[in-house]
Amino acid sequence: MPEDTYDEILEFAYALAEDAGKLILEGSAKRWRAHQEYEVKKNPVDLVTETDQAVEDFIKAAIVAKYPSHKFIGEESSEGKAKPVLTDEYTWIVDPIDGTMNPMVGCSIGVVHRSRPVVGVINQPFLNRIFSAAEGRGAFMNRTTPLPLTGGIPQPLTQLNQCLIAAEWGSERSADTMDKKINSFRKLNGDPDKGIDGGKFVHALRTTGATTCNLVCVAAGELDISWDAGCWAWDVAAAAVILKETGAFFHGGKELYARDAPIGEILMSRRYVAVRALPPTDTETSEQIQRRLATELYEAVEEWTTPSMKGY
Repeated sequence: MPEDTYDEILEFAYALAEDAGKLILEGSAKRWRAHQEYEVKKNPVDLVTETDQAVEDFIKAAIVAKYPSHKFIGEESSEGKAKPVLTDEYTWIVDPIDGTMNPMVGCSIGVVHRSRPVVGVINQPFLNRIFSAAEGRGAFMNRTTPLPLTGGIPQPLTQLNQCLIAAEWGSERSADTMDKKINSFRKLNGDPDKGIDGGKFVHALRTTGATTCNLVCVAAGELDISWDAGCWAWDVAAAAVILKETGAFFHGGKELYARDAPIGEILMSRRYVAVRALPPTDTETSEQIQRRLATELYEAVEEWTTPSMKGY
């Protein structure tokens, strides 16, 4: 397919996200009226409803009908199976509902081509916000509002202690994982002048409960950094292109970041960092500042590996 097909795919993905958002709202209303139970995946904080599966089935069926040769990776049909492998083929990577019990819920529809994200749409139906982008076309909220939301103009940022950072507790609550998260959050938040050795004293940490929300908030300029481990390709594939089109920085965990791994490897790695778009200074380019902030963050935090991350 010629690359101008990205425009066609973006329009189709946007319409899919709009329809999926309606299904999510309808399913939510029905669930609360009927007092339906949630299905527990692996523990009481890792939940799924019949709406999750219904939305993914709807999206997948529409894609198969429109683009029968395209590949598909979806949360409900792929989690727990062998690690998906990206190829040069068009591949749709979908999280039907990220943040099942969360008003910040996001429906994420990403398209990868030649092992790089080229189209992304994320619908936050309870907030009436749809974020979208295609490679080389810019990134927008609700079709016409440019990102970041400060008129499309990134605001200055030079120091980690100025940053509003998103970081999630996640669904893996083992002692080893929790110790590393708590130590990391303590050091990021802590005041080095008041007993926190190596404390970064960042402006604040935020937990929204949805990776897609964290990443689009970075794209929008509402958060400065998002950092997480344990989420999946379907949580980040759409956001990756939205972030790129705003001028944000998106990368993987410490090891991939250190060797500047390619984006296809990053997408499938389960560890991610994003730094919002920002202007250059007289002494540093925008990317140099973004990389310096990511480096300082990674020097402060501890990485963890959940059971499902082994092999990634």
